[in-house]
Amino acid sequence: MPMTFRRVSSVLLVLLSACGARQARPEPEASLAPVSPSLRLPTQVRPTAYTAALTLDPAQPTFQGVIDIDLEVREATSTLWLQGRALTVTEAVLTVGDQPVRVTPTKGTGDFLGFVSEQPLAPGHAHLRLIYQGQLSERETSGAFRAQDDGVWYAYTQFQPLGARRVFPCFDEPGFKVPWQLTFHVPAGSVAVTNTPLLAEEQRADGGTTFRFARTPPLPSYLLAFGVGPFDFVEARPSGQKAVRTRVLLPRGRAPEGAYAARITPEILGPLEDYFGQPYPYEKLDVLAVPNLGSAMEHPGLVTFDAAFMLARPEAYTLWRQRAVYSTQVHELAHQWFGDLVTLAWWDDLWLNEAFATWAEPRMLESAQPTWDVPLRRVLDRSSALDRDSLMTARRIRQPIQSESDIVNAFDGITYNKGAAVLSMTERWLGREVFQRGVRRYLSAHAQANATAEDFLAALSAEAGQDVSGVLGSFLDQPGAPLVTARLDCSARVPTVRLSQRRFLPLGSTGDTALSWKVPLCVRHGDGQTAGQACTVLAGTTGELPLTGAKGCPTWMLPNAEGAGYYRTAMEARALGALLTTERRHLTRPERVALLGDVQALAKAGVMPAAEALALLPGLAGETDRYVFEAATDLLSLMRPELLTEAGRAHRERFLRETYGARARALGFTPRAGEDEDTRLLRPALLRLAGREGGEPALVAEARALAERWLSDRQALVPDLVDSTLALASAHGDAALHTKLMTALRAEKERGRRQQLIWALGFFRDPNLVKKNLALLLEPDVDPRELTILLMMSGNQSRHPEVAEAFTQAHYDALAARLPEEDEARLARVASSHCDAAHRQGTAAFFTERMARAQGGARMLAQVLESIDLCIAFKAAQGASIESFLAAPPP
Repeated sequence: MPMTFRRVSSVLLVLLSACGARQARPEPEASLAPVSPSLRLPTQVRPTAYTAALTLDPAQPTFQGVIDIDLEVREATSTLWLQGRALTVTEAVLTVGDQPVRVTPTKGTGDFLGFVSEQPLAPGHAHLRLIYQGQLSERETSGAFRAQDDGVWYAYTQFQPLGARRVFPCFDEPGFKVPWQLTFHVPAGSVAVTNTPLLAEEQRADGGTTFRFARTPPLPSYLLAFGVGPFDFVEARPSGQKAVRTRVLLPRGRAPEGAYAARITPEILGPLEDYFGQPYPYEKLDVLAVPNLGSAMEHPGLVTFDAAFMLARPEAYTLWRQRAVYSTQVHELAHQWFGDLVTLAWWDDLWLNEAFATWAEPRMLESAQPTWDVPLRRVLDRSSALDRDSLMTARRIRQPIQSESDIVNAFDGITYNKGAAVLSMTERWLGREVFQRGVRRYLSAHAQANATAEDFLAALSAEAGQDVSGVLGSFLDQPGAPLVTARLDCSARVPTVRLSQRRFLPLGSTGDTALSWKVPLCVRHGDGQTAGQACTVLAGTTGELPLTGAKGCPTWMLPNAEGAGYYRTAMEARALGALLTTERRHLTRPERVALLGDVQALAKAGVMPAAEALALLPGLAGETDRYVFEAATDLLSLMRPELLTEAGRAHRERFLRETYGARARALGFTPRAGEDEDTRLLRPALLRLAGREGGEPALVAEARALAERWLSDRQALVPDLVDSTLALASAHGDAALHTKLMTALRAEKERGRRQQLIWALGFFRDPNLVKKNLALLLEPDVDPRELTILLMMSGNQSRHPEVAEAFTQAHYDALAARLPEEDEARLARVASSHCDAAHRQGTAAFFTERMARAQGGARMLAQVLESIDLCIAFKAAQGASIESFLAAPPP
C-alpha cells in the first residue's frame, strides 16, 4: 500500500553524519533522552527484510537513498536504534499496521542513530522508511567510494567490517542476517551490478537507467556490494553443479585483462562444492575488479578483487600473479560457505570465516595444482604466525570484542594464519575424513543462518566421537603458542620421549611462560634403517611418549611430524645438530621447512647463539627446493640492518654477495627456454639477496641498464622480473633515475603500472630522494589511497627510517586527513624498524595520544613499541656474536 511520509528536519538528522558532529538544536532534557548503545545494537527490535534504492552518479560526490526496513518488535520499546555514518536523513516515517507513528530523531554515541516514538511500540511488526543522502568518497576505501579509470568515474563498495553504515542506515552487525532487495538509478552509459541477478532494466525520462535486482537470501549488511560504471563484461563458462552464470567485470576497454580470472573461477568452484558436500549457494558469480582495494572480498554473487592485483594483459600475467590470484580466489570462494552461507554471529568468531578460508587454500590446491607444493607454503605461513604469536600484544584467535577498534584489529595474521594452522593441526589429529564430516555437519546445520565457535566444536565433536573443545579451545581462547621440549630417553626397554611445554617467548619479552595447551603432536623417529611415528596429546606441562614401534634407541627424532603442529620445538643440542646435518636426509620437505623456522625462533629466544643459526646459510645457499630455500633465507632476519653497526652492515652486504652472488649471476635477468617454474620464482629472490641487498656490482649495473630500457619500452623486461629489477636499480639508484621514475609515474594512467612505479620509488636510499617521495603524499592532485605503501616502505625499506618518521610527525594532521580513515593507525608503523631506546621514547611520546584516537591505533602502537623493545634486547644479547660472525673471513 502507499506510504504516508512525514517530513523530518534535515537539520536534526544531519546528526547522523560523521562521529562527533554537533547538534544544531538543544538536546532534550537528560531525563527524557534515550540511552544510546555503546558497541552493539539492542535486540528489542530486529530487521526482517530491507528494500533499498540508490540514485547514484559516479561522477558526483554524493548519492541519494531510500530504504524500507521491515521490523520485528520483540520487546516493547520507545526507541529504534540503527547505525549510520556520514549520512544525512531528510525524511522518515515509522508505520505500525496502517498507521504512521510520530518519531523524533536522536543521535547516539558513535555511529548510533535513534528514532524515538511518541508512544512505546508494542511487540509485533513495524516498518521504517528513511530518505537520505550519502557520500561517494575519494579518500576512503570503506563504504561507497569512487575512482577514475582512463578519465571515467566508477563507484565501488567495501563494507566489511563497518562500512555498510556509510551507505545504508541499517542494523550493521553480522548477527542481523536478512534478505535485501536493491534498485539503482544510474546515469546514461553506466550499468549497476550487485550480489543478485538483474530482474529488470528500465530507461528513465532523464536518459539514465534503473536496474532492479532480485532479492538476496539472508545476508548480513557487510556482505552486500555493488559497482556502478561503464563496465566491460567477460563471460566465463558456467560454474558449479547449478551451472551459474559467471563473469568478470572490469573498467571499459580492459576486457582482455580479465581472461585469467575468467578461466580459473569455474575450475575452482567445483572442487569446493565436492568438499563441502553441497552446491554453490547463490544464483550467479561475478568477479569485480576494484581499484585501491588492496585485497579481495567474498560478497556472495559479487566477489571483489584489487584491480591492480587481478588485472593484467595475458602476456604480462606473471607466474607469481597467476598463483596469487588463483590462491586468493580459492580463499574467496571457500567463503561462499564459510562466512556467506553460514555467518559468524559476532566479530569475536571472525576465525570461523577467515581461518577456514585460509585453511582451504592449501587443502584445495594440493590436488588442483600439485606442482605448486602449496602444503609447504602452509608450513611457512605457520611459522610466520608463530612469530607474530610470540608477542605479548598478540590477540587470541577468539578475542573478546570490546570496541570497534577490536573489530578492526581482528583482521590480522592471528585470525588468518594462526587460525588456519590450528585447523590444519586439528585435521591431522582427527583425520581428514572425520574433519570433513564435521565441516559438512556444521554447514548443513546452520545454512543461511549465524553460528558460533561452540556450534562448530559441537559438530566436530559429534563426528569425532570425542569432545574436541579442550584441545581446540586451548588454542582459540588464549594468546601465544607452546614451546615443546623433547628429550629422548633410552634408559628403559622401550625408548621414551620426555616432553614438556611452556609458552614460547623471545628475548626481551615481559610475558609469563607459565601457560599450557592441550597439544596434539606426533614424533617421527628412526635408526638409519627404519622410521616410525608415535602420537599423543600433551595435556599438561610434562608428559611421556613411549616409542613402542622403535627397534632399539633411535638415532634421530623430530617432535613435529610433517610440521603439522602449531608449536615450536626444542631438543638437546646434539639431537638438533644431527637433524640439521647428518640426519636431515630422513626429513620430509615440510619437516625441513618447519625445523628451520624453529631454529630461527630458538635464536630469537636466546636458546641458540644466532651465529650458529646463521652458519647454516652458506650450506643452504645452493638449495634447489624453493620452499626450503625460502625458509633458510628467513634466518637472515637475525641480522637485520637495524641490529648492526655501520661496519656490520657493510659486512652483511659482503656476506650476501659471497653467499648468493654466484648463483644470482648465473641465473641472471633472462629466463632460459625450458626453465622450470621453481627456478623462475627463485630468480627474483636471488636478485634481491645478492643485488638489491648485497649490492653485487654486475647485477646493479645490469639492473640499471634494464630499468632505463623499460622506461622507454615496457616490453624490455619479462613480466616476472619488472618489480625485482626496478627495485634493485632503485636501491642503488641516483637522482637521475629517481627523476625518470617520478616523471613516468606522473604520466602513467594505468593503475597496475603506477603501482610498479610507486614500488620502485620506495627503494631509494638517499634521504633527499626519500623526502621527494614522501612529498607526493601531500600533493592535492594524487590519489592518496595509492601511496600509503610508499610511506610504509620509506619507514621500513629505507636506510634512513628517521626521514619517514620525521615527515610523518611534521605532517601528521595532513596525512591523517588525506589517507583513508582506516589507514591512520598505520602511520605508527613508520617507526617499527627502530632499535634503540632514544627512538623508542620519541615514538611513544609522539604517537601515544594520537593512536588512542585512531581506529585500531592503540594496539598498532603497542605492537610497534614491543617490536622495538624486542629488537633492543636481541641486539644486546646477540648483536656482538652476529657482528663477529659477519666480520669473519669466509671459510
